[in-house]
Parts: sequence; C-alpha cells; structure tokens
Amino acid sequence: MKTIVLTTDFSKESASASEFAVKIAGILKSRLLILHVYKSSFHIPTWTDLPVPSEDKAKLKSMRQLYNLRRRLREFSGKSVEIILSARDGDTIDTIKEVTGEQHVDLLVMGTAGAKSPGYTYFGSKATELILQITVPLLLVPPKAHFSQFEKMVLAADLRHPVNAAALDNVIHFCKEFGAALDVVCISEDPSDPKTLEAGQHVRNLMQSIPHTMSILSGHTATTKIIDFATDNHADLLIMLPRPHNKLLYAVLESNTQQIARQADMPVLAVV
Repeated sequence: MKTIVLTTDFSKESASASEFAVKIAGILKSRLLILHVYKSSFHIPTWTDLPVPSEDKAKLKSMRQLYNLRRRLREFSGKSVEIILSARDGDTIDTIKEVTGEQHVDLLVMGTAGAKSPGYTYFGSKATELILQITVPLLLVPPKAHFSQFEKMVLAADLRHPVNAAALDNVIHFCKEFGAALDVVCISEDPSDPKTLEAGQHVRNLMQSIPHTMSILSGHTATTKIIDFATDNHADLLIMLPRPHNKLLYAVLESNTQQIARQADMPVLAVV
C-alpha cells in the first residue's frame, strides 16, 4: 500500500477519520494525501451586474484549514508520514473519483455521522454513493471511534452469490498487512443448506493463507446480526464486499451500507 487519501470537510465528524488515516499511513509506511473539495461561490460587486468567481478566496481558505489539520496530525505521526495537501473546486463525488484515479490510491478514508448529525448529508449520502462508484477500498470511520491496532477483523460475506475473488484478495492482503485474524460471518435463512455450506467451504479454501474462522448464522435481517456478531467478537474492523449490479440492487445496497455505517461503533471497510 503506497497512497492513502483522506477526504475531509473539517467538521467534528471528520476528526476520527483523520486520526485513523494518519496512523494507518504510519503503520503501512504510506504517504497520506488529505483532500478537501470545495465549491467556489460568486459575488456581485456594486459596480457591475456581472458575477465574479471567488475561487481564489475559497481555495486560500481551504488550504489554510488543510495546513492547520496537517499540523494537528503531526502530533500523532511526527514527521514519519509524508502528508500532501490538496484543495479542489468541484463536485465532491466526481472530484474524489478523479483524485483516486490520478494518484493510484490504495485506500480512501472518510468519516461517517449519525442520521441526526449536521454532517449526515456529507458523510452519510456521499460515503454511500462512493461505495457504489469507487474502485478502491473505502474505510468509513464513525465520529466516536478511536484508533487501535487492527488485530481482529470481521468479514460479512454473502454466500448466495459467487465470491469476488479480487476483492477477497484485497481483504487477505489487508489482514496480512496488519497481522490480523479474520472472522467470516454469513447470514442465511437456512445455514444447513448444502449449497450454502459448499459456498462457505469455497471461501475458506481461498483464505487458507491467513488465520480465520467462519460462522453461518440463521436470520433474515443481516444488518443487525452482522453488527452484533462483530461487537460480540470484539472486532476492530468490519469488512463488507459490495456487489452492485443493477438499479434495484444499488438501492438495496445503499440502504444496508448506510445503516451499517451509521449504526456500527467500529470502522467499516468496503472492499471492491
């Protein structure tokens, strides 16, 4: 892993994500790029009827806030982590996608917020949209999370569909980077179904290179059971494998992802 991108709007909800990003960058010896996306406003001077862009002023303010954030993050990392700053004018989603493509990003980090939080619009819907569109692993960090070494991870797997081998390889690589053990949890209406058991064994065969367990639990509502399993097993990280295919699934996936990211007290990693 070479490059980590942290997106921020400088709100309180983004503070935990900033801490996670700089500490992960230090552990993995990666560079950290902090990105703030702003939209330049327009003002109309009294001497003309023509709108005048104030992009320079907006960018200057953004860079000033980025410098202040970098100074605070140095308290966690010292000078061991290379921190690059970027302020860009544009649409949030489009700009993040551009930057991750340009920089060949290995991990994108964003904060999340509760449904009643002022940061919900940015961190809720924007993060959910990104899960459906981004092509790099996305780490979603809740506002009250505090970083601790990733020693135990939980992977939520859907055994009703063929596993995404490339995404699973990314999960295995992430576990190896941190030396973490992995607990795989699957929610099924019929845990004893032969096809479900066969699919579970296939996943386990693909993960032979890392220590792991697998639990197939009975249930209909996956969100609550997945979070409860991760909490009961003292997971430091909850991993999901999004599978967008059509508009209907996009809508379902967005709802589930948003619920898990909002309700979980631990960070959530979406791996594609």
